[in-house]
Amino acid sequence: MIRPLFFLGILTVLLPMSLSVNAQTCTPLAVVKGDGTSVTKQVSAPNVGTIPRIPVGYQGNWDTDFIVPNNAAFTEYVATIKSLSNDPGIFKIKMYLKYADDTADQVFEGDIPLDQNQSQQISGTPRSDSQPYQINLNVGGIKVLGYSYTLSVQGCK
Repeated sequence: MIRPLFFLGILTVLLPMSLSVNAQTCTPLAVVKGDGTSVTKQVSAPNVGTIPRIPVGYQGNWDTDFIVPNNAAFTEYVATIKSLSNDPGIFKIKMYLKYADDTADQVFEGDIPLDQNQSQQISGTPRSDSQPYQINLNVGGIKVLGYSYTLSVQGCK
């Protein structure tokens, strides 16, 4: 009877130690042209292109950028979206890592179903030889026009 308790005691000590080795340290990123590290939006109509010399374009609000601090050494970027709407909906989401050489890597594209107050995380990994300067999230969908959500991004290492 003592042996099973002994092994249980060893597991109780070792398991938390092995879990903490994989723990990440994450830093919230600031919203570009915003206050703080999260933004709450309502899905608007999608962008409408422009015709040269005719001002018929409409700029929707599907895109949100987050600033990556200079000299950051993050190994992963984690975005969290939380639905604030009363009805369930399927949000179309794209996540891009934007680099100083005017390129961007699309690290996620998908439809995410969310109920009221439900959150979902998506993540992306930067290039091995450089860090992005901004993280862009494109959140929308015709079927969720008028739905509200909160969005945030963290850089993790």
